[in-house]
Amino acid sequence: MSISSRTTIDNLIEWLLIQIAEDEMKARTAGSEPWKWKVVDSPSQRDALVRPNGTVCADSWGADRQETGFRGAEAKVFIERFNPERILADCEAKRRMLARLQNLAKAWWTTTRSAEEAKSVMREMALAYQNRPGYRDEWRPDLGVRALQEVSAV
Repeated sequence: MSISSRTTIDNLIEWLLIQIAEDEMKARTAGSEPWKWKVVDSPSQRDALVRPNGTVCADSWGADRQETGFRGAEAKVFIERFNPERILADCEAKRRMLARLQNLAKAWWTTTRSAEEAKSVMREMALAYQNRPGYRDEWRPDLGVRALQEVSAV
């Protein structure tokens, strides 16, 4: 497929796959195992995020011995829940969903309305990454809804 024959959705899918790959790379770099909070004593007692092998990922004290701001229970639960293992599973799920949506959007048997709905869902998926370089305003879901309304009116 030449660059000129690529559609907006083709570009969106390619960009989304790059964003998912970036998330996956960062999760693998952080370690693909679940993290847990525990109190560590060395060099001083503090809360720490620990890998299963016992190495500390992060703790509640910064390098300058000042609190880093994630001592609260809600922050601890959030950080523990969104550990690398969870992010890797999320990346794989997003890839599978994107593949199914892409097939639905391009299948010969798909109605125009179903194809547009699949494209709209892909635009919604991209919103999570809208602050990253390369995001295009034309991918915004509200523009997609207007296009769907125009197709429905015809």
